[in-house]
Amino acid sequence: MHKKRLVIVSKPRFITFLIIVFLFLMILINIALNNDKVYSSTYTKRYKEIIVDRGDTLWTIAKNNKKNGEDIRKIIHNIKEINDMDSVLIKPGDIIKVPILK
Repeated sequence: MHKKRLVIVSKPRFITFLIIVFLFLMILINIALNNDKVYSSTYTKRYKEIIVDRGDTLWTIAKNNKKNGEDIRKIIHNIKEINDMDSVLIKPGDIIKVPILK
């Protein structure tokens, strides 16, 4: 029985194919290893909603809602994460979620 050999007809086309397959595999691996938090009914972190007043900053809101010994910077980070905020800028009338810490 004679073995058939595969022949690459077009090297640029084959290299393009390999790159596409590699990128596709990298995307699948990234999706599989993505460990971001998923908010669902089983997610235990709770929050309360606060309406921003004139003169409020994330710093003052975090300070007013912290427990003794907690780092305000960590609370601000959590507030930004829960509210999907890119900056700390807030304005009167905004409704923001503040974590209820146990």
